[in-house]
Amino acid sequence: MASGKLSPRQKMINMMYLVLTALLAMNVSKEVINAFKNVNESIGNSMRILSSKNTTTYESLKIAIEDPQTKVKAEIWKPVADEIAKASSDLINDIESYKLEIKKASKLEKDENGDEKYKFDNLDAGTRIMIKGKKGIQIYDKVNAYKKKVIEILNSANITDPDARAKHLLAVKEFEKSLPLDLRIPKKNSYGKPYPAGGEGWAQSSFYMTPSIAGVTVLTKIQSDIKSSEGQLSEYCLTQIGKVKLVFDKFATVASANTTYCMPGEEIEVSLGVGAFNDQAKPTFTVNGSPVALGSDGKAIYKTKAQGEGEKTLNCGFSFYTPDGKQMTENKTIRYTVGRPSGAALMLDKMNVFYIGLDNPVTVSSGTGDEKTTLSASGGGVSLNRTAPGKYIVRATTVGESTITVSDGKQNTPFKFRVKRVPDPLTTIGGTIKSGKLPKGTLQVQQGVKAILENFDFDAKFTVNSFDFTYVPKNGDLREGKCQGDRFSQDWISAVNGCKPNDVFLIENVKVTGPDGSQRKISGMSVQIRM
Repeated sequence: MASGKLSPRQKMINMMYLVLTALLAMNVSKEVINAFKNVNESIGNSMRILSSKNTTTYESLKIAIEDPQTKVKAEIWKPVADEIAKASSDLINDIESYKLEIKKASKLEKDENGDEKYKFDNLDAGTRIMIKGKKGIQIYDKVNAYKKKVIEILNSANITDPDARAKHLLAVKEFEKSLPLDLRIPKKNSYGKPYPAGGEGWAQSSFYMTPSIAGVTVLTKIQSDIKSSEGQLSEYCLTQIGKVKLVFDKFATVASANTTYCMPGEEIEVSLGVGAFNDQAKPTFTVNGSPVALGSDGKAIYKTKAQGEGEKTLNCGFSFYTPDGKQMTENKTIRYTVGRPSGAALMLDKMNVFYIGLDNPVTVSSGTGDEKTTLSASGGGVSLNRTAPGKYIVRATTVGESTITVSDGKQNTPFKFRVKRVPDPLTTIGGTIKSGKLPKGTLQVQQGVKAILENFDFDAKFTVNSFDFTYVPKNGDLREGKCQGDRFSQDWISAVNGCKPNDVFLIENVKVTGPDGSQRKISGMSVQIRM
């Protein structure tokens, strides 16, 4: 363009064209700069939300280590979470210093409101500091070292139980793969040439001839990933102590017998317990002054043989400790009647109803003894299965009425019972939260919806198949979602993480499978975020 016989004027025009072309190549549009500024600000807002959530987790850990009920486990997991928090804070602060260096190199200033201003479109600062100054390699190495360090900290948890340790190691391996700390390097640059491996290639792909605001945004994204990783690991530590902290400030003693009417020689079984049972309560039980051992399920079982005739009593004693260390004692009396051997008797061990899909235990006795006693059933799709002398399990399939006939070899005695479907369960969050107001942090640690039967004598289980939710923000548009199974979806988690006080969550269209295998739609629930 500048060769050949050209006039001085033409040469000047050509030179100006080359200069203009170079300036245009170096110029970054305002739209691109504004886009990076918006992304950087958005990531910063996300970091503040993550920090608030992490603070709630650390406060819960602090409460747990001060509570006698959770102190033992908290002494294992709180130090782990504290170490992870320190390592995360150190690296985030370190990366902040690199961001400041880029800003200063781009003529950083602050206005009267304290807002930062610098040459957002500066193309030299990132290249000079991160590539020529080797700072990009430093960041790459520090992030990889951080990931290795927090995994080692998590792995160091002092877990002595072999099964718990094995599960923990599986979780650690999963975190190694899932933590959002991937400094991926593109295969080739815009000229089709491959990037170098390691930190050098990452620095070139992230900072070469990029505007200062773009370089700062890359570093802000790394800080956000560190904060997110810290949150995942600290929340894991909290869940190892207990997902929901329950304070038991009221206790109720429980004493019940398997029967209130029996015949001589029959066994009487007494179950003793403390409502809201916890190992830390250290309960002890007695029956007629004799100690009764506590089982692993929190109940003490006392067995004796019925003797004589008429009304009998068992005096049950309870002793336990409340969470504040206060010892409580209480006494209860169980009354039962021993009948005279004559005729047949059939008693339901739970209640005077057969429930479809459940094992309904019944006790049968007659004057001629168990070996001469037979049972037959009609109606309600009832079947009988003998499990022990005088003991049967009744299974029913049809709502209505059933008749069980007891034959003692001399006469037949019919007993009529109702056959009913197991009542609908109650929709809860996590098995404990029913409805009402609750803190955001409490809702964030829940994992799904549970269908619970209240005040029901049988241990009947319902499986949640699916449910819908609606997020109703105080100021904003509704968000709807569907969850498969009983676990919260990512849409729910996202809505909870972004919710504010007075926002409402509705859970509706809850579909469950009952113990009889039938599917049902049950009532939903709602919760509101507390101030």
